[in-house]
Amino acid sequence: MNKQNSFITSYCLAVAVMLALLGPLAQKGWGDFILLNDEQFTVNSFHNQGTLYDRSRVFIVLGGEVRGLRIQDSSTANISGGSVSSLDARDYSTVNISSGNVTILYANESSVVGMSGGFLEDHLISCALSVVNLSGGNVSRLWPCNSSTANISGGDMEYLTAYDSSTNNISGGYMAYLYAEGSSTVNLSGGNVSHLYAHDSSVVTFYGRDFLASGGLILDGERVLGTGNLSGVWMDGTWWAVNIHGNPPTATIRAIPEPATLLLLGLGAVMLRRRCHGNPYYRVQKHQCELFSQHKLVPWLITKKSLLFRRYAE
Repeated sequence: MNKQNSFITSYCLAVAVMLALLGPLAQKGWGDFILLNDEQFTVNSFHNQGTLYDRSRVFIVLGGEVRGLRIQDSSTANISGGSVSSLDARDYSTVNISSGNVTILYANESSVVGMSGGFLEDHLISCALSVVNLSGGNVSRLWPCNSSTANISGGDMEYLTAYDSSTNNISGGYMAYLYAEGSSTVNLSGGNVSHLYAHDSSVVTFYGRDFLASGGLILDGERVLGTGNLSGVWMDGTWWAVNIHGNPPTATIRAIPEPATLLLLGLGAVMLRRRCHGNPYYRVQKHQCELFSQHKLVPWLITKKSLLFRRYAE
């Protein structure tokens, strides 16, 4: 009996010593972490929860994993590897993603998200004056809401759904589906969008040149009416095309020529007007001159025939 009690006592002492030794390691490697002021912490193992305040910073590297991460005030989360299941950014906080995986990311209250690489597997929701700068990586769904701003210059995205009065500037990257809802604004000057749906009172503007409508789509000045295919050339000379599926009368889709194109057309109109008034040979084209004199600048009037006639007239 004494031997049995002695064994139990020794076993309990051994367990107590083991827990005392592993306690700090468990707290550091497997427990929650809270950062204050200017504290910094590198995550290279599993953690259940993490919270950042003030100007603190966390670095999530290869091998690091956090199930739930909340950052606020002016804190910063730098993700260069590893994974975060759920990330909540608030109060002027900053999230930088260069590699690794994030499942869900909420950007709120003037927070800033910069993504140059990695994977956002489920969705990124930005609200309340927050800003998303996407230059690379892969995003499954991006949902800008309220008065937030999304600047997209690269990367691959499956869905972008612009809500409320958000502003979305697209200058690069690939996007499979673009939905403009509410009173959102979408400005496109580059990149590749496969399918476009404009709803409610949203405004979608394409900035480029050589616009061409087909498949039932109509170009009425700058206004794009109906549904069908719209193609053109971006300012850098890249050709693009998009399938427009949703375009009700309440929404606005525009195709606006780049400033250089407008300048060239304007100079051409001025030169032709001078020719019309100063050269008798151009009276043959009096109808064209009258159109330009009335400021009806119609690009198709400058045809090969008129250019050839001007050459002989000189």
